[in-house]
Amino acid sequence: MNDKVKLTRDEIRKALVETKHAPARELVTLFGVEIELQQPTLNSILSAREEADERERTTDVFLKYAYVPDSDELVFEDKDRETILNWPFTDELMKVQTVILKLTGVDLADAMEDLKKDPLEDSS
Repeated sequence: MNDKVKLTRDEIRKALVETKHAPARELVTLFGVEIELQQPTLNSILSAREEADERERTTDVFLKYAYVPDSDELVFEDKDRETILNWPFTDELMKVQTVILKLTGVDLADAMEDLKKDPLEDSS
């Protein structure tokens, strides 16, 4: 027997549409400084797919989702884009990427396996 309470359409809509959902956040250390990364919105993910410039997409992660911990204040401004692009590529930058993937629900192990697959394998 199913003991779950069945919700009405209005109750479902209220829970999903009329309620503000807080994005997940996670602390990371970048060049010895702690920042907080915020989960992107669906709109942000879809918009990023349309952005052709990979450098722009990559720096947008820092400009749009890096916050002063425990606040709603963004760390970086658009004028910081060139500075970010000139940072040394360290394991800390990889950690930022890993946290963003985690916050968006991407399974890194599965993604890595997909990259290893032969793209011609499934087309025959």
